[in-house]
Amino acid sequence: MTMDFLTVPKHLNFGFGDLVEVSYLEKVFGIHRRTALRFLKVLHISPMYVGKDVYFSMVTFQRILFVLSRPGSPGFLWPGSRAKGNMRLLKDKKYITEVTDEILKQAADPKILAEMAGCSGNNPGILGKFVANPVGRPRKETAKTNAGKKLESLADGK
Repeated sequence: MTMDFLTVPKHLNFGFGDLVEVSYLEKVFGIHRRTALRFLKVLHISPMYVGKDVYFSMVTFQRILFVLSRPGSPGFLWPGSRAKGNMRLLKDKKYITEVTDEILKQAADPKILAEMAGCSGNNPGILGKFVANPVGRPRKETAKTNAGKKLESLADGK
């Protein structure tokens, strides 16, 4: 599929995030469709085939890339990249060529959404929903120990 500069990939939104046409990856990364599909495969994102079009979840893609780009994360050798042919990097344990189960677990963690929201700066109030106390009342023994600690600190004069 030849894509000119003015062609815009299709976006579908069903309330849970955007489904984006694979041509988005082709345009952004300057790659062919086959390589874009390999991108999705190594990220463990299953494409959705609708008629002639192929879509993927942009939210899932962003979450996985966010985890990969955090400090301390391993380097990632993308399919079709020049670095993928570098044997020194392929043997180095600090680089991976496919997303691991651990990275997928991190991407599924709600804390990642909080970090992403904090980094974007769009709506800092949303962070409170992710880091707030758990819903519901505390257990009785927890409430009693907290009250006891407060009494002890008052008795100590703190």
